Amino acid sequence: MAHDDKGKWIKGSGKYTEYRYRSESDKNYTTRQHSNLTLGENPDSFYSKWGIHAVDLAKQEGVHPATVHMRCQNYQTPFQRKAKPTLCEKLHHKTDYELGMELNLHPQSIRRKVNRYKDAYYENPRQQHPLRGKVISATDDWRTNTKRTKFWLHPLHPDYPHEARKGL
Repeated sequence: MAHDDKGKWIKGSGKYTEYRYRSESDKNYTTRQHSNLTLGENPDSFYSKWGIHAVDLAKQEGVHPATVHMRCQNYQTPFQRKAKPTLCEKLHHKTDYELGMELNLHPQSIRRKVNRYKDAYYENPRQQHPLRGKVISATDDWRTNTKRTKFWLHPLHPDYPHEARKGL
């Protein structure tokens, strides 16, 4: 999204750039004023509790540092992105977007298959269509216009399924 609003509202236009799409200079990440040794000595600091600075984790995730702190408040860990996994993530350890790229299907089709058959890889023999998986419009491809979702757990979370998500 290329807006000229610098991440702020343009009065009367109704345009706003989402935080993750702003440039690094517009995100206003604060710089640390204390060293790792100083923060490591403080038992209440984010660094001593989680082993990483909140600002550094926010930069990795492309979110505001307050988001990282809210994760700690809501889920008791900064490495959990959502309250619970989607059905796709429970069954296949992949997001619907990742399954869509793998199977060459729109993520909404993946969600429908998972909700209906409890399996994203299910193939109904009666529903073979010649245009299935083909790109019909050269200007409007779902791979470029669909929001990529992140897996509900960060790789540093203790319950992250490393073996199941190898190569993703």
